[in-house]
Amino acid sequence: MTLVPRQSQVEAKAMLEGLSLAWDKGFQKLELDCDNGLLIETILARGATNSRMTELRLLHSMLICPWEVRVKHILRA
Repeated sequence: MTLVPRQSQVEAKAMLEGLSLAWDKGFQKLELDCDNGLLIETILARGATNSRMTELRLLHSMLICPWEVRVKHILRA
């Protein structure tokens, strides 16, 4: 089970909304940038599948759809 702070939950929801919009628009390739290292690590380490946070589980289900999504950690400016 993965525990993620409230801030990460809000960011995960924003990422999920962006992915849903891109999927609905028919994008096949996408780069997903985020400055939250813990959230990116959780997503990439497959911790999202076992998370109690609904947004992380939904993110996981979006990322395994038949499209190419590159998840990237960016530094805050």
